[in-house]
Amino acid sequence: MNLRLDHLLEALRTNGADILRAIDTDPLLVKRQSGPFVLANAGAELFSPQQPHQLFAKGIVYRREPFELVSLPLVKIYNLGEKDVSVADLAGIASEWSDARLHFLRKLDGTLLQRFQHNGRVYFTTRGMIEGGPCYGVQDEDAPERIKGFDFLGTARRIAQSKYPALCEPRNEFENLTLVFEFLHPETRVITNYGAREDLVLLACFDRADWRYRTFAEVRQLAATHSLTPVDELIPTGQTLGEQIEGLLASIAGTDQEGTVITIEHGHRVVYRVKVKSPDYLRVLKLVVTCTYARTVEMIESHPEWSCWPDMEAHLRSLGREQVPEEVLDFYREHFDVYAEYLANCERLGIWAATVASEVRSQAQAEAGEGNDRLLRKCFAARAVKLPLKALLFAAFDGQLDLESVRQFARTPEEAKDAVREIA
Repeated sequence: MNLRLDHLLEALRTNGADILRAIDTDPLLVKRQSGPFVLANAGAELFSPQQPHQLFAKGIVYRREPFELVSLPLVKIYNLGEKDVSVADLAGIASEWSDARLHFLRKLDGTLLQRFQHNGRVYFTTRGMIEGGPCYGVQDEDAPERIKGFDFLGTARRIAQSKYPALCEPRNEFENLTLVFEFLHPETRVITNYGAREDLVLLACFDRADWRYRTFAEVRQLAATHSLTPVDELIPTGQTLGEQIEGLLASIAGTDQEGTVITIEHGHRVVYRVKVKSPDYLRVLKLVVTCTYARTVEMIESHPEWSCWPDMEAHLRSLGREQVPEEVLDFYREHFDVYAEYLANCERLGIWAATVASEVRSQAQAEAGEGNDRLLRKCFAARAVKLPLKALLFAAFDGQLDLESVRQFARTPEEAKDAVREIA
């Protein structure tokens, strides 16, 4: 596929209705609707774009009948080495023009957010959710499973209102512009640790009037004019592009920084973008992907001698930094705490069920008298069915209530929390 942005945008300008219709009818793309707007993003079955129209489906917003582009965040950006894009290929693209400019922009490790306005109203979206649309499922394709319930859009708008109020009101100078941000928040951390920082960092700007992405100089000027925070530019050392990339990766080696987005510009247009990710970041990312809640629970249950987090932490550290880098420990700790809370809730449910079942049994015994087990069960059941979590009460009546039976009843942390709320 042709990955040149200037070529892709020209195709979208001249053949937009057909491209948007292909997006709209593609079963591999997820569509979310908000009023007249449709937001399209890659579905779970689409690992990487296979057709040219799928390159645009990274949070694109459009209208149907007639099909019309409303907002375009970022077209798919591949990593260096993917799609046979090499350093030599990049150098070849840049050499097509004597005035080509290359920018090494910091690759931030957050959530993509776009802001656009239409008919006097401002909209915020992630790649997967749009304000006014359905509020279910993961709100961003890159969001870790553990934060799928986080209110990305509501939190982002609150940050904008507090730090960048210009974004929250429609302005003439923002008409036909898609402002693309990296949303940073401590609760949505992926790998890079930004501490307590909550921010919206301006990455790019698509201009629908000129049908182009504005240059980095223009993005910085827009940020300065409206008191926004722009992404910062990295200045690598080296004479050739290959040396610059190697120098940049060396400068962030051993850190949790993700890398850079190399942007090639010609004239007033961005013609190419490619990501270069740090090997250290990719190694940690791979470990985080395998550091799931289920695998953490499996590890804990295979070590019954562990009584607290320091026990597990000591074991993980003993495996060495190559297997468990320092950055991954926080993710194991999160899973450990969730599991510990789950067990505590299960124990609470078991104590409640045993206590209540004993009281109900005493009442039923007084009614049924001695020696009639069938009548006793009937009297117990008549009372138990009116109470919450009756399955646990019957387990207690039958002498089968233990931690394992409670865990069979509440199989997940969410189910255990819901059950505790019922008896609170």
